[in-house]
Amino acid sequence: MTRKMCARFVVASAAALSAAAYLPAAVQGEMTRVNGVLVIPVEEDNSPRGEDEGDASVKGIGLFSTGGQMKQRFLRAVQAGVDPRGAGRVSGRDSHDDGGGDDGDLQNVQINDPSLDHITTFDPAVVRTRPFEFSTQSETSAVSDGNHVVVGYNSTANSKVELFPGPPAFLAFTKLMFSAFSVSHDGGRTWASGFVPSVSPDVPFTFGDPALAIDRRGNIFYAGLGLDATRHGAIIVNKSTNHGSSFGTAKVVAVDDGSDKEWMAIGPDPKTRSRDNIYITWTSFVDNGATPPLTVGSELWLARSTDGGQTFSTAKLFAPVDDGFNSAFIQFSNPVVDLSTGRLYIPFLHFTNFDADNVRVLVSDDGGTTFRLLAFNAAGAHDAFGFPNVTPGILNDCRGGGIRNALVAGLDQGGGRFGLPRFKQATRLITQPHAAAARGTFAFVVNSSTSPFFGEGTGSEINAVFSRDGGATWASSRVVASSLADPQHVHPALVLSENGKRLTVSYYVQQLDQRLRTDVATLKIDGRRLRLEDAGPLSTTAFDLTPSNIVRTPTATTNYDRTVVTCYDIGEYQTLARSRRGDDDERVIAAWGDNRRTWLSPAGSPAAGLHAQPDVFAAIVGDESSEHEVTKR
Repeated sequence: MTRKMCARFVVASAAALSAAAYLPAAVQGEMTRVNGVLVIPVEEDNSPRGEDEGDASVKGIGLFSTGGQMKQRFLRAVQAGVDPRGAGRVSGRDSHDDGGGDDGDLQNVQINDPSLDHITTFDPAVVRTRPFEFSTQSETSAVSDGNHVVVGYNSTANSKVELFPGPPAFLAFTKLMFSAFSVSHDGGRTWASGFVPSVSPDVPFTFGDPALAIDRRGNIFYAGLGLDATRHGAIIVNKSTNHGSSFGTAKVVAVDDGSDKEWMAIGPDPKTRSRDNIYITWTSFVDNGATPPLTVGSELWLARSTDGGQTFSTAKLFAPVDDGFNSAFIQFSNPVVDLSTGRLYIPFLHFTNFDADNVRVLVSDDGGTTFRLLAFNAAGAHDAFGFPNVTPGILNDCRGGGIRNALVAGLDQGGGRFGLPRFKQATRLITQPHAAAARGTFAFVVNSSTSPFFGEGTGSEINAVFSRDGGATWASSRVVASSLADPQHVHPALVLSENGKRLTVSYYVQQLDQRLRTDVATLKIDGRRLRLEDAGPLSTTAFDLTPSNIVRTPTATTNYDRTVVTCYDIGEYQTLARSRRGDDDERVIAAWGDNRRTWLSPAGSPAAGLHAQPDVFAAIVGDESSEHEVTKR
């Protein structure tokens, strides 16, 4: 495969895989009703539609997020006559693993409740299937309000699979509540875990991608992917009025079968300063209307509420057209509001057909009614409105999850498509421009490859791009560089101090020994450059990648937790949150996916034995009195 062909193929995957590949693999099964119960039939090896070499040059290779996958497979299930009426339901046997437990670490605290993780097995005399290991937690978003801290994350722990004897007999998920949270009311010392409700008990499915935000009254909002009552894909939001102890029933923000990767921001309306507006952006994948449909592009959409989340209006913000250089795909929006002015910034990634993609930023000064693109005028950029960046990671064949940029460890299992490696321990990488705004300062951070060529798997670094004048002029600075000891730095998160002069940035580091840790850096804006004040480990121990891409057959791989798609491990983002209270300006909570605990996969699992497990950990940065504070270096 030539470099040009490879680049086009992988950019296609990078843009389109996000439509479904980051969601539970279970979602890729047909959704239907059996005796009035909404279920997702289980497949031994989930393989998204269209993962063929013939489709490789087309962006959006049959990879719908949530609603798109469910709608298409539901229709096929109906056409195939899946309707075992009169059949009962048989539950499997639930058990827990005997892996590692709490190590008494006082600086890093595991915030997801490990007792919720479980294994479901079935009598082989009844049905022959491998174990279901519901034990994945990662991908965090948080808010902080004094001693009240809430962290949202993806979790498979609240899932249930049952056997429908038929005929024909089949296994199906009867519950999959992927949108989880943990809450602390003592500043992060102790935590309780839960799951946000779906739109109805009759539709017991949520699909994660958490984005949390808080308004001036302390109401906490949790945006995510889900379904509406008629089983269409939707952007949903839950509200908590008790500091995150519980969340109300999900409200549908927008019905969109192609919806994916939503994000949320809350801030004052620029004209009516006494009112907070809620802004939710998302990617909407669009198809060509054929049978079967083929995804041909994606659009950036915005939902806005001016009444505290009671109602939302929606608008299409950006619908790119492939012009030969820029592609028809966008993804990974990250809206933020400058609380001092009410200005709304929406950075997002616009994929190109070449190695470097473009970060673009839309800005609104009238509460999301009108927008304009900010100009970077970056050296070497294709146009004035794009900031070029090459996503890091080696190209890894994740089979059903597609060809992905990834951090990898261990040995190549061999047999990958196009001559690519097929590492068992892998976690996929993206470029989300994680942003913050305060007092006229706007900044975003990205992970960048040290190579100008997409997918080469060389080192990676964290870069910050910032403006002190609302986007009129720009400067960029490296936060941390690749080194021999620490070659990879990925998935950064960012917060700004209230005065807009200090950045706190957290990120994953892959060490030379292939283990991962989380670091944090504090930087001060000094004119057109960033001055490093402090940097060091945030996590107190390094950890291994999980077995997320295990070869089962020559043409199929699986995650050890079969609920989630292959090469999903630490998630695609981590979080930092500064308290909304001004007197707590320097106190920052950090939460991230962490694999330091071990999980014992049972006999019959393709990962049988002891290995790393994805959990969520938290620490407090910038609080000298906290016993959880990371040791500074």
